[in-house]
Order: sequence, then C-alpha cells, then structure tokens
Amino acid sequence: MKKIKLLLAALGLAMTAPLLAAENSQVPLQKVFKQWQVTCNNVNDCDVRNMDEGLRIIIARQAGPQGAVSLRFQGFGNDDPQGVWLDGQRWNSELSFSKAAEDDFNVASTDSLATVQRWVQASKNALKLSLAPNGDAASLSGLNAALLLVDERQGRLNNQTALLKVGNNEPDQVPARPRPPAFSFTPPKVVALTNAQALIDGAIKANLPLLQKEGCEPDAESRERSEAQPLNAQQALVMINCGLGAYQSSSMLFISDRADATRSTQLTLSLPVAGESGQPERLSWFTEGGYDPAAGELYFSGRGRGIADCGHNGSWKYDGKDFHLASYNNQPSCNGGEPGDWPSLWVSEASPR
Repeated sequence: MKKIKLLLAALGLAMTAPLLAAENSQVPLQKVFKQWQVTCNNVNDCDVRNMDEGLRIIIARQAGPQGAVSLRFQGFGNDDPQGVWLDGQRWNSELSFSKAAEDDFNVASTDSLATVQRWVQASKNALKLSLAPNGDAASLSGLNAALLLVDERQGRLNNQTALLKVGNNEPDQVPARPRPPAFSFTPPKVVALTNAQALIDGAIKANLPLLQKEGCEPDAESRERSEAQPLNAQQALVMINCGLGAYQSSSMLFISDRADATRSTQLTLSLPVAGESGQPERLSWFTEGGYDPAAGELYFSGRGRGIADCGHNGSWKYDGKDFHLASYNNQPSCNGGEPGDWPSLWVSEASPR
C-alpha cells in the first residue's frame, strides 16, 4: 500500500544520541554486513541472521554475563536436512536434524553456548554452509563482522562467553544487561464513548485537507472500518481507515475532543530507528492498528508482503497524556524467513501485545 513503510533505510542504521528518549537504556542498531544482518535492541539483546532465501540461520544472544544464547537452522528449501556442510565438508556436531514442519521451520537448534562457539569457530573461515551435500547453500560472508559487533556491543571481547573473539576473561567481567524501561503509571479510567460515529465524522471533516494530501480519502466502506476509542475523560482516539489492501489495511490516527468532534489533531509517534534524514522515523499510518482502552495500549503490525517474512510491529502505553514506546520489532528485507519472526529493536517491562 502507498503509505506502508518497511523502513528499508534502517539497514545500515547507525543512530545517535538525540534519537534516545529519556526512558531509553541503549541506542538500538540494525546493520547489514554483506549477507548477514545484526539487530541489537535497547537492552543489548542481539539477533544475527543471514539473508539467503533458501536457508535461514539465526543466532540470538541476550546481554549480560549469563545471557541466553541460541542457534537455529531453518531449512525452507531443504527437504532432507542431514547436518552441516561447510564448503562441502561435513562438520561433526551433536546437532540432530529433522524435516521442517508446516508450522515450524526449525530443522535443528541448540541453546548450548559451547556448541554455538564451536560452530562459529568452524564457520569463520568458510564461505558457504548447507544442510546436505547438494542442498541450498547460504553465504557466510559477513558473519564474522556481525558476530564481532555483538561481542563488542555486549562487552564480551576476549571473554569466555564471546561468540567470535573468545578469550580467558571471566564471565562476571561482562556488563550486566540493562533493565528495560518500566512504566509506573496506570492507564486512565475508561469512560465509555456515546458519540463514536460523530467523532469519526468530525475528525474526517476537520482533517479533510490532510487526509486528501496523504491519499487517505475514506469511502463509505472505509468509514465503516474506522473507529473511535476513549483515551481519557476529555479525549478520544479516532482511527480513520484509509482503505483495504490485498492483506491488510492502514489508518491515520487523531486525538479528538470528546465534546467537540471538530477539534481533532493528528497523532504521529516516533520509532527507535532513523529515517533518511537521520532523524527519528515517525509513524503516521498505522497498519492493522488498534487501541485497548482498558490496558492503555496502542499497537500496530504491518507486513511487507503476504507471507510476513518482513515487516514491523510495535506498541505504546498511554499514561493519560502521552504515549510511551513499549515494544518495536523490525525486519526490513523480504528474503524468506518464518512469518512474523522479526527481530526486536525495543523492549520494556510492559507486556507487548
């Protein structure tokens, strides 16, 4: 759809301090090294994955001295995965492989740091990896740089817990995992709306030039899909539907005076990624968005294409006046992968939807 943005500019992202909100812990990053993408969120949990469509390899590493680690192989194009071949030579490992199921693409996985480290050491000088002698091969070009970035960001260089640059330093020398942002407030008491349709009509009328400029001109069907929800005793959140695409729809959001439907202003929210200008990306169209007044939670989820191998989603918590980012996940490139498995750029102690 016209306004659905997948933040492709986030690849190679290097954000600076002004992007940080006051409640941030670390600057999120998402960067591509040749055929490998690395994503680290605001508490330094990192995700490293390749970009080959026939075979997905994902290394997840939590921050902190005892941070959990996992290695997953997903064999989308491998009908009979048998093991790991590096440049045509089989790597001896304790991993056991099985065919992918319809609802689970994983063909092998491990949560053992020692196993992951052995695989990294075996793979760091190889060029290709496959799960069968003649299976689809994944490029290993860029893997070392991605893993080195994770080790450096998490303070693991020359540490026993490092992924790539393993050394003799004790695990307790690794910095602690930052605490996720916590929200001490509770959402406002829900005061039910009695004029939802009037608020929808009023927001459209008051913002018609903006809606037309943005290519959002609701027809009768789109008006029926629009909705209004209570924010607080004085205001409502009006979601104007901007049309239905092939598999999802998007809305523009407005904060309206509950007593005067024409007093309505657009709501846009910052994301923890940089746009083309280097400033924080602002979300103005909310794909498959919704608001839960009881939880004070605003959320959205936009697929880049129907199979959901790329896209982004997020949520905010409302304190009665402002929206605070609670979660954000983003997979910019569409190159295969498990549907909806998009790496995290932001987490909080608030339970994400």
